[in-house]
Amino acid sequence: MYLSALSILSYRNLQQVELRLSPNVNCFIGRNGMGKTNVLDAVYFLSFCKSSTGALDQQCILHGADYFMLQGTYERDAGDRDVITCTAKRGGRKHIKRGEKDYKRLSEHIGHIPLVMISPADAALITGGSEERRRLLNQVIAQYDPSYLAAVMRYQKSLAQRNALLRSDAAPDAALMEVVEGLMSDDAERITTARSAFLSEFLPIFQRLYARLCDNDNEHVDICYTTHATRGALSTLLRDYRERERIVGYTLHGPHRDDLTLLIDGYPIRREGSQGQSKTFCIAMKLAQYLYLKSRGDKVTPLLLLDDIFDKLDAGRVARIVDYVSGDDFSQIFITDTNRDHLDSILSATHRDYRLFTVADGRVSTN
Repeated sequence: MYLSALSILSYRNLQQVELRLSPNVNCFIGRNGMGKTNVLDAVYFLSFCKSSTGALDQQCILHGADYFMLQGTYERDAGDRDVITCTAKRGGRKHIKRGEKDYKRLSEHIGHIPLVMISPADAALITGGSEERRRLLNQVIAQYDPSYLAAVMRYQKSLAQRNALLRSDAAPDAALMEVVEGLMSDDAERITTARSAFLSEFLPIFQRLYARLCDNDNEHVDICYTTHATRGALSTLLRDYRERERIVGYTLHGPHRDDLTLLIDGYPIRREGSQGQSKTFCIAMKLAQYLYLKSRGDKVTPLLLLDDIFDKLDAGRVARIVDYVSGDDFSQIFITDTNRDHLDSILSATHRDYRLFTVADGRVSTN
């Protein structure tokens, strides 16, 4: 599957953009602040129904405009064509359409167009809090397992209800708490089982890829999953800690507290890794996510977005990444960079079709 045409209207600083895209490599060159990342963010929005930056829909509307509109035409391997349209108005709700049909629930669209994006924001996987690493787990698993996404959404709703009961002035009704905690426990088991299964399959892919990108057999990386499930059933933990959690006012146990410990040579990379090692670690995690998604679900090849990923990498690591993403493991790629040399290296290394675009002041032109 690939994105053959992209229309953008009043999205961030992009007033009106119409692009015909290569099914293989699409490069966007321009200075910082010109709108390169916004083009990739529009592609991301069409897959996940939201911005990659976490910005609210209203914040994505061009200043002075009343709405934004994104439309992507996707060509599938079987010859089918999908047209995805997204619109959001100021003060209104957004609408996502597949063809002429509106989605009743946006969650129905997740996984339909699998996508992996690598950007400087991925540094938060190492430097940020546990929510960043849970977000990665949720994003990758939800793209091939709709029942997992449904379980996460139900769990979050039950969690919010339990936290509200914990913070209430009067002692919460014990029978109601039992019901809510039972629902949480059922969904928690589904969530942690899926996360454990994913990591057991994902880890060897990631380790092989990191070794290839860093070209150093002496560096060993690992990912360890920390979960409440190692301490027993969630229903038991919630019951036993209920009074203590009444004091703090929120739930201390459950998959919303899960975390990943990222290690290099047995030590946390957050503390021990160099800039180059940390960035290679993040890039390897995301590229491994791509390879994993490619083999799962309906085996639809994901889109790959590379947003300014070469900064703070030495020449050797850049060369190995360029060599790897130029190969046949990847289908359609979108790349942004301020450095024309990096893009020229990629284009000279690939035997596949490519298109090169220049982005300046929110306008995109074909080279």
